[in-house]
Amino acid sequence: QSLQGQAVNTTLNGGEQWVHEGGIATGTVINEKGWQAVKSGAMATDTVVNTGAEGGPDAENGDTGQFVRGNAVRTTINKNGRQIVAAEGTANTTVVYAGGDQTVHGHALDTTLNGGYQYVHNGGTASGTVVNSDGWQIIKEGGLADFTTVNQKGKLQVNAGGTATHVTLKQGGALVTSTAATVLGSNRLGNFTVENGKADGVVLESGGRLDVLEGHSAQKTRVDDGGTLAVSAGGKATDVTMTSGSALIADSGATVEGTNASGKFSIDGTSGQASGLLLENGGSFTVNAGGLASNTTVGHRGTLTLAAGGSLSGRTQLSKGASMVLNGDVVSTGDIVNAGEIRFDNQTTQDAVLSRAVAKGDSPVTFHKLTTTNLTGQGGTINMRVRLDGSNTSDQLVINGGQATGKTWLAFTNVGNSNLGVATSGQGIRVVDAQNGATTEEGAFALSRPLQAGAFNYTLNRDSDEDWYLRSENAYRAEVPLYASMLTQAMDYDRILAGSRSHQTGVSGENNSVRLSIQGGHLGHDNNGGIARGATPESSGSYGFVRLEGDLLRTEVAGMSVTAGVYGAAGHSSVDVKDDDGSRAGTVRDDAGSLGGYLNLVHTSSGLWADIVAQGTRHSMKASSDNNDFRARGWGWLGSLETGLPFSITDNLMLEPQLQYTWQGLSLDDGQDNAGYVKFGHGSAQHVRAGFRLGSHNDMTFGEGTSSRDTLRDSAKHRVSELPVNWWVQPSVIRTFSSRGDMSMGTAAAGSNMTFSPSQNGTSLDLQAGLEARVRENITLGVQAGYAHSINGSSAEGYSSQATLNVTF
Repeated sequence: QSLQGQAVNTTLNGGEQWVHEGGIATGTVINEKGWQAVKSGAMATDTVVNTGAEGGPDAENGDTGQFVRGNAVRTTINKNGRQIVAAEGTANTTVVYAGGDQTVHGHALDTTLNGGYQYVHNGGTASGTVVNSDGWQIIKEGGLADFTTVNQKGKLQVNAGGTATHVTLKQGGALVTSTAATVLGSNRLGNFTVENGKADGVVLESGGRLDVLEGHSAQKTRVDDGGTLAVSAGGKATDVTMTSGSALIADSGATVEGTNASGKFSIDGTSGQASGLLLENGGSFTVNAGGLASNTTVGHRGTLTLAAGGSLSGRTQLSKGASMVLNGDVVSTGDIVNAGEIRFDNQTTQDAVLSRAVAKGDSPVTFHKLTTTNLTGQGGTINMRVRLDGSNTSDQLVINGGQATGKTWLAFTNVGNSNLGVATSGQGIRVVDAQNGATTEEGAFALSRPLQAGAFNYTLNRDSDEDWYLRSENAYRAEVPLYASMLTQAMDYDRILAGSRSHQTGVSGENNSVRLSIQGGHLGHDNNGGIARGATPESSGSYGFVRLEGDLLRTEVAGMSVTAGVYGAAGHSSVDVKDDDGSRAGTVRDDAGSLGGYLNLVHTSSGLWADIVAQGTRHSMKASSDNNDFRARGWGWLGSLETGLPFSITDNLMLEPQLQYTWQGLSLDDGQDNAGYVKFGHGSAQHVRAGFRLGSHNDMTFGEGTSSRDTLRDSAKHRVSELPVNWWVQPSVIRTFSSRGDMSMGTAAAGSNMTFSPSQNGTSLDLQAGLEARVRENITLGVQAGYAHSINGSSAEGYSSQATLNVTF
């Protein structure tokens, strides 16, 4: 819309309205992507702006919202709305709500900020602005604000080179500025000034902040709850009053004196000495080289930083949520009371907590010492850096002639190229050094979290010399047996799934058939010495699968009956694994999908048969311990050759000796857990089963149906007792031999690699029993149960049950 006359109540839904010289637009509503341009000599009144600020704060889109070169009166700016007042434009009586803003290059009169923002740029002026709760007026370099009123929870920010005069700062209002700005006005204590590098009578609260720059000064500053006073090196602040909830930011090059909740405090920028500081709520103080902080209290969200050569004296108190950062060797000649965090730091080094990650970096690392006369732990933490690559070096806490009491948690961080995974030697790595007759209570220190890498756990130990050492345990960490059992679990599942001929109900017969089987059971391995003795770890768990198989070919060739078919299966197993000492190591879960094929040959005259099975399985495994969740995928394969020869003992009883050979393999992907790499070698095992099958050999001919129901008369029996039924039992001895399967753990550190080769070799007794009944002319139902018991070695044991539905066609 191009307007030179008048327009009333126009709505811009993505459209544009151009108000030319002499034109008047009243009641225009500017929605998303809409734009109103008020040219010089034109006027817009009672405009509602709902767009223009989508680009972010102070991003002058220029093509959405309202652009004023003339006059805009009584504009309402809502969320996402923006009014841009050009250098020649004027905006009068604008109201800005939360999420909206006004950008001023020209003149803004009597703006009200109800949660919205006003940006006054170089050359722009704002007069009579009222800043209410959550509103924010920002005066940039070269900008001018006059007669601003800041109410409770409102904020006035005056950047360096900006000017605000006749400011009224009400209680709860915030002023954010520096001594490089000019701010004149009144607050609840009277008049205040910030000009020519000097501040006088400033009140800081509710997010307010005053930065006193180098060479500048401030006097009679009051810092209340939520306020911050920051004094740069070379800056000076005197007669400061710090109340509860306030924050002070400075270093030992600044000069500050005043009172806080603990009494008088001071920082002498000439000597670098500070006394009586209270640091909280985001406050911080840095002790430079040669500086001294005495009787310092660090509260919640406060930080005390010490450079190399900085020192402490008197009582240094760290409350919960407080931090003390050490960038070099630091000496405290007094007491440290720690309920917060003390952190050894190297600003050029990337840190990583060892129990959660392995750091990789090439930055040089210099280890530091914190020396103190006494340390009282109140549940606080000391974060120390360490190398466990054989160099046996770390940061150290030195107790010099005093005591370490209470409880302090030690957390260790890997730095530089020093990856964990090497066993410690001698006493281990000294991390707490008691000197000159100092003593440490037995429970004074403890690890904040399990520390492990490669194949090892590391523990914190107190010796008779009162010192504390990190040592690798003789026992491997819990993940060693846990990961090693993954090979065994997957191979056990594959072998159970492949089964034997006795599990494939309904193979014999004249017609092709389809079989659906559901099996579930328990599988596990006994404790035979554990991983330390090369045996499969002790485990116990369950499994289940659904298998669908079907004949593709059934024919007679040269006096033999030949049947060929394929099957597919989906299953899951979950096994709890124990450590060598019988404690819980974790749980391994495996989701598996399988495809297989079989070929069955039966000599027609003698009954001698052979069964050949080939199977492949995709495994998706997850091993979970208290400290790690490790995932690996892989492929398992299996081949089986089984044979048997049935003999009739009576007309209805048959004995069938059986012999089966199985060869299987498994490959799992390598991976990484929180403490290092995990690699798997190719796993394989061979099994021989010898046994016999004893069972009934009744004619399974269904005959004619006897059902009294017309619809079932030809295909169903009237009573269950009429159904053709066969039963069987199958005892066997299974010998597992030539099992292989390496699992390696370690890190990049030389000598950290450890390889484990748990054996599955052993002998077990197996008993299977089953029952099958023909319930329709073409339908057979089978159920079976089995039990396997290991009698020596690390062979698997467990029990199972299965139901099979066989349909011929």
